[in-house]
Amino acid sequence: MSKATKYSLVDLKHDFPDDATTVGFIFEARHNRKCSCGGTYKRLKDRRQFQCGKCRFQIAPTTGTIFHKSDTPLSLWFHAIWVFSNAKSGISAKEMERQLGVTYKTAWRILKLIRTALGQGVKKLKGDLEMDEAYFGGHHYAGKNNKNMGAAMSKKATVIGAVERGGSMKAEVTPNAQAETIGQFLGKNVAQDGTRLLTDESNRYNTVAKGYDRHMVNHSKSEFVRGDVHVNHIETFWAHVKRSMKGTHKVISKQYLQSYLDGFVFHYNNRSNDNQRFVDLLSILVSSSK
Repeated sequence: MSKATKYSLVDLKHDFPDDATTVGFIFEARHNRKCSCGGTYKRLKDRRQFQCGKCRFQIAPTTGTIFHKSDTPLSLWFHAIWVFSNAKSGISAKEMERQLGVTYKTAWRILKLIRTALGQGVKKLKGDLEMDEAYFGGHHYAGKNNKNMGAAMSKKATVIGAVERGGSMKAEVTPNAQAETIGQFLGKNVAQDGTRLLTDESNRYNTVAKGYDRHMVNHSKSEFVRGDVHVNHIETFWAHVKRSMKGTHKVISKQYLQSYLDGFVFHYNNRSNDNQRFVDLLSILVSSSK
């Protein structure tokens, strides 16, 4: 990665050295310095508000954002955003607590609000596209000869994902991995035209993927690659997420799993440029509502 694509703590401190700079940045991103009355907005001393010098109308630029009504200094918020942006394997609330010098409750809230603001967009994926299902968490003994496998699997969270080779990806927590659910994910996230759908041998795709140019490998017969047909990219993503959850987060409830997935997907889709990833993340957080 070249120097131009990196964004270090030194760069962060240079660009956002104090709260005055950060609140000014948020104002510029959301509002115009010129008031409709012809006056100019200036920041009120020691406040996160700007006032028109002519009509005296006031604007609080953090209103409606994740920063609104937070007592945490904005410079610490931006530091937290930088840490999250660089943490491709995730960042725990305990680690964020140590880095920022805030309470665990504050660190947990900051991370929760960042993840909640991300989402995955509505643009459909296309091209050479790998698709697969995965199961997370829910430790339960399957019993001798897997006689309790059904009960064990019911404890797990089901996730479906699709990734463009050399492009973007999407991943969603779903109620199950049945054919109907897979079909709903396909229709919502994957375009038919211009897509070569690459999957394993699962027969659940046979009906719902009829309109797609589908190619598959047969894992049950130890076939993992045939020419350029494989699902190694999506399986590598699953492996990365599972290792990160086990090593960094330890335990994630089903209630918050989708927001954590949104974070991992964001990092994957912005994997090539640390600088641009921070800029994109900051843009999302400044412009999005709570």
